[in-house]
Amino acid sequence: MNARRFKGQVSLEYLMTYGIAIAIVVIAVAALYSMGVFSSGSSTTTPPCTPCFSDFAYNAHSYNGSHLALEVKNRGEGINLTACLPSGCVLPSPATVNANQVFILYVPNNGANDVGASLTYTKAGSSLSQTRTQTLQSGYFQ
Repeated sequence: MNARRFKGQVSLEYLMTYGIAIAIVVIAVAALYSMGVFSSGSSTTTPPCTPCFSDFAYNAHSYNGSHLALEVKNRGEGINLTACLPSGCVLPSPATVNANQVFILYVPNNGANDVGASLTYTKAGSSLSQTRTQTLQSGYFQ
């Protein structure tokens, strides 16, 4: 009788130990899933550039059918925007952007190709012009 009771106790301990371990694994996987670890992401949530034009921080973007509105944040010091390519690229008005200020560039759609946009500016207190180039993937122009 004792041997039978002992076998029952061993079986119960076995089930409890592995049952708790399986429950912990299920809870961990559920937590990871709820945080989005298993999602592949899409072009609407992935930034088109990071960092943008190497000197600016990406903030947001949207597409209206003809232009990609790229909202970026100036880092460091004030700048004066002087030019933007490709043709049809629209600079903010006024073109002076203070340190840590957000501004929007409107980059035109050129069809199904990636767009090489360039931004020319001078830093506050400097007369030297700097140009930064950024490739924006065609998937953001849809």
